Amino acid sequence: MALLTFQEALPIRYQIIIAAITLGVLWSSCKEPISGELSENRPPKTNLTVEAINRGNDFRLSSQIEISWFGSDPDGYVIGYEFAIGDTSESAYTFTTRTDSTFILPITPGQDVDDVLFKVRAVDNDSLRDPLGARLVFPVVNSDPQVSINRNQSPPDTLYSVSSFGWNFSDPDGFLNLSKTEVAINDTVNGWVEIPFTESDDGQLFISLEADNSTSGSKDAQVFLGRSYSTFQLDGQNVTIPVEVGASNTFYVRAVDAAGAVSELDSLSWYIKEQTSNTLFLHDFEGPSASEAFQFHLNLLQQNGIVPDTWIINTGEVTQDKVPLSEAFPTVIDPTLIKTLSKWDHIYWISNDIDRNITYAQEILEEFFDLGGTAFVNIPIKNISEEDPVFNFLPVDSIASGQFLILEDSLVTPTHPSVTNTLRVESGAFALSSVFPTKGVSGSTALYQANFVRRTASGGIRAYEDFQFVAIENTEGNLIYFSLDLVDLDGNNNVVDMIQELAVDRLGFKQ
Repeated sequence: MALLTFQEALPIRYQIIIAAITLGVLWSSCKEPISGELSENRPPKTNLTVEAINRGNDFRLSSQIEISWFGSDPDGYVIGYEFAIGDTSESAYTFTTRTDSTFILPITPGQDVDDVLFKVRAVDNDSLRDPLGARLVFPVVNSDPQVSINRNQSPPDTLYSVSSFGWNFSDPDGFLNLSKTEVAINDTVNGWVEIPFTESDDGQLFISLEADNSTSGSKDAQVFLGRSYSTFQLDGQNVTIPVEVGASNTFYVRAVDAAGAVSELDSLSWYIKEQTSNTLFLHDFEGPSASEAFQFHLNLLQQNGIVPDTWIINTGEVTQDKVPLSEAFPTVIDPTLIKTLSKWDHIYWISNDIDRNITYAQEILEEFFDLGGTAFVNIPIKNISEEDPVFNFLPVDSIASGQFLILEDSLVTPTHPSVTNTLRVESGAFALSSVFPTKGVSGSTALYQANFVRRTASGGIRAYEDFQFVAIENTEGNLIYFSLDLVDLDGNNNVVDMIQELAVDRLGFKQ
């Protein structure tokens, strides 16, 4: 039996490995040694997609322009690019991995046109830069920015202490080309105030001005930013703008771009009215007897020593549902109207239709009540749904259904011991029709009731013995609602005394 060598005794896979190593050693021993010099890294090359621009002065490009480029490397690969605009010193370059972008090419301030150099260079995987790069001069023209007042966010012709303004601004050369927006009141020479903006404002700004309007004359109005009514400060100081109280004012706005180009001005004028009382009389009585109703109620207040500020809000008509919010009010409810109404301590509100502006009272008087305000409301009730939003404000739980009358000379009597004046329906008024008994919400206080009778289907009348309340104080004690027109209830010539008991004594009305 023949003896096996060591290699033969190994498993076949190890024999193959040893054979391969042996062949490799023999082959390498016969090969010439490697010699020569290592090639140096060669720089990348850069190209712009557009290599030349041939345009005259009448056909210059917008300063907002999209530029694209590409690069190649003969012995590696491009990892990115560096670009510079105008200034091509080493510190002026910006690195990017993009091969295109939209730029706002800077125009020299004060110039309408300019020739702007753009240079880009590729960078390879060894951080070697294209020593030449690609460059192109862009002939650009600057377009003026644009600005316009938003009339839906502006004051009516006459307003009290708080005035708000909204405006839109833009630039044909791109948002990034805008530098600032500025506003001025009356003075367009030295009165400009810069209003800050960010890209998130989406080309719209809104400010409010609040002035002390207790007396006429020049006053410093404090500036508030946005719908949040944020105090505008610079260096820790509140920013103010002079306005004229008791006079007409003009609001101006403009936009300025990075080249210093200024938009055309937009402007509007409005009157700032003095606030002379802590009581506001809201007159929302519409129709031929509006003036009579206004004078009647104004006399009631004046005879009680109250000379109120008056705001006539009886614009618009009730058509199918509710009257639109009065045009006499600012269109911006929050913050403008809410802040304005909160400046009074007491509100006396009359109307001849529950579907008029009282519909919006819950919203517009929120801050007024939060600050301790009280209100007296005299608006006849009518047969409307108990789900109507007005009942989120008025302290009424139920309205009796059916057709009711209050006969001539009927008494309207107090239902609370603190109220002593019995009212009487005016003689010659015949019967009051389209009237309805009401019942207050839980926790409210009934103050007056009337002697209602029910009209029958045949036209006759019969007794009605359910709830008959017509004056209710809310649970909080800061609102009294009287659901019959007081003009019809002065048969005893004592409605003025009733106002003394309800508005002055209970609600704290005073001059």
